[in-house]
Amino acid sequence: MRKKQTYLRKLAGAVVFSALLTGCSDFLGILPLNEIVLENYWTNEDDVRAVVASCYSAMASYDFVKLSFVWGEMRSDNIVRGLGTSEEELEILEGNLQPSHSVTRWSSFYNVINLCNTVLYYGPDVVQKDPDFNESEWLAMKSEVLTIRSLCYFYLVRTFRDIPLVLNPTIDDNEQYRHPAADESDVLNQIVTDLLEAERYAVRRYSKESYNKGRVTRLAVQALLADVYLWMEDYPNCITYCNKVIEAKIEEAEEERMTYDGKYPLIGNQKTNSVALTHEAYNEIFGKGSSFESIFELQFTKDQQTNDIIPGYFGTATSPSNIGAISCADFIADGATSGNDIFAKTDIRAVENFNARGTSFFPIRKYVVESFSNQDVPTYRSLHLSNWIYYRLTDVMLMEAEALTEQSLLDETGEKELRQAFELVSAVYNRANVSQTAKDTLQFNSYNTYPKMASLVLLERHRELMFEGKRWFDLVRKARRDGNNSAMLDLAKRKYTYPESVKSKWIKPDMLYFPINEDELKVNLLLKQNPGYDTGETIKKN
Repeated sequence: MRKKQTYLRKLAGAVVFSALLTGCSDFLGILPLNEIVLENYWTNEDDVRAVVASCYSAMASYDFVKLSFVWGEMRSDNIVRGLGTSEEELEILEGNLQPSHSVTRWSSFYNVINLCNTVLYYGPDVVQKDPDFNESEWLAMKSEVLTIRSLCYFYLVRTFRDIPLVLNPTIDDNEQYRHPAADESDVLNQIVTDLLEAERYAVRRYSKESYNKGRVTRLAVQALLADVYLWMEDYPNCITYCNKVIEAKIEEAEEERMTYDGKYPLIGNQKTNSVALTHEAYNEIFGKGSSFESIFELQFTKDQQTNDIIPGYFGTATSPSNIGAISCADFIADGATSGNDIFAKTDIRAVENFNARGTSFFPIRKYVVESFSNQDVPTYRSLHLSNWIYYRLTDVMLMEAEALTEQSLLDETGEKELRQAFELVSAVYNRANVSQTAKDTLQFNSYNTYPKMASLVLLERHRELMFEGKRWFDLVRKARRDGNNSAMLDLAKRKYTYPESVKSKWIKPDMLYFPINEDELKVNLLLKQNPGYDTGETIKKN
C-alpha cells in the first residue's frame, strides 16, 4: 500500500550526509526513495541513522543557512547595500520588510523539524524490531534530533515570536499541515523541556574527532540552553549552563595539553614584531574550521555539500558581483571605545571582519578569507567550503558576561557580578588586541556600573561575532529588556538616515519581528499576521 510517503520523497535531496554518519546505506541503494513505503523502511538501526543524518543535511541546505544569516543579521547595523544587492534585499535594508519577501518563508526550518519529528515518532519502534539497536544508542540519537528541533524552534521564535509548535510528523499525503501559532512562552518552555532531556543522553565526545564539532554533543545542548535562558531572562540558569560549557572546555584543553594564556582556553594571537600579529585564532576558527573553540557548526566538503551562502552574500575572489551585503561604516577608533566607534586601532578583528578602509570588491572578509598572513594579507577561498558556526566558546563567554551584568542588578552592589563579567569580556578583547597600548586597554574602573558594563558587553559581542548571524538577535534581546526600541534606532543611524515614516514604524515593539509570509497565511487559515504588519485585510484561501 503506497501511503504516507510525503516525508520520504522530501528525503530524496536530504540523505547526502547519511554515508558520512553511517557505515551502511544499503537499503537506500536497493530501492529508489520514491518507491519506499513506511512498512519497508523503519526496520533497523541503519534506517534511523540515515534519517538522523538527513536532519543535518537539511540544515546544510542553501535556504536554511541563508535564513540563519538573514534572520540574525540582515536588519542589523552591520549590513548595508552591496554590489549585487537584490531589490528585495534593498527593501529589507531600508526597513521595508514585507510579507511577500522570500526571507519570511519558514519552510526550510519546518522541513528539518518534520524530519526530527519523524525520527522521534518511529525510533522507539525500531528499538523493538532490531535486537542490535539498543536503548542507549537510540537515546543518543534522540538527543541529537531533540536539539536540532530545538535550534530550529529557537530561530523561529526569535524571528517571528508566536509560531506553530508541531511535535508530531506529517507523513501522510492527505494530512493537512495546518496548526495555529503557539504563544512564544509555550514554544520556549517546550525547547527547555526538550533540551533538558537531550542533555541527559547526549554524547560527550564521539570517537571520530570531526563529529564533535559537526554533530550534537552535550556541549552543543548546553550552549543552546544557555542561549535560550538568556533570551528568557533566566540569568541564573544561563550562568549555570555557560559555566558548564566553559569548565568542560578547560577540562578538554587540559586533556589535550593545550597551552594558552590566562584563565580561558582561547586560541592565541601573538605579537611577532612592532607591527605584525599572527591571525592564529581567525585562521583556525574560520579558515580551517572545526577548531578547538567550536561547539557546533555545519561542516561542508566538496564531496558532500558546499556552502553557497558565503560567496552569494559576502563575495568570493572571482565573483565580486555576487556580494549582497557589505560591512557598515569605518568604525576604527583611536581608543578602545568612543562615540560610534567599534574597534580600537589595535583590534585585529577589524582586518578580519571587513576591508576597513577605502573601497574594495570584498568588503566582508569573515568566512570569505581562508587565512591571513602576519602582514594582514588575506588569502581568499577557492571553493565554497566555509563551515557555518552556530556556537563557539567566546560566544558562550559573552553570554555569561551579559547574564552576570543583568544579575548584578539583584545584588546589593553588584560588584562581584560586574567584575566576573569584565573578566570574561577582557579575555575575549585581549586576545584580539595583543599589541594594545595603554589607551587601548580595558580597565574595570571605567565599566564598574551596570549601564557601562551592559554597553561594553553588547559592544564586545558586536566586535567578536560580527556577520555570524547574532547581531539582530542581540539587539532584539536588548530592546525586549529595555521595553522599547530606542537604543536599536540609535544604533541603526550608523548605516542609515531613516525617513520619519520608517522611524515611526520601527519604534513599535511588534516591528522587532518578521511578518509571516503571505502564502503561509493563505494555506493555513489558523495563522494570523504578526500585529506590526497586519493591514486588517482578510486573507482568502486560493
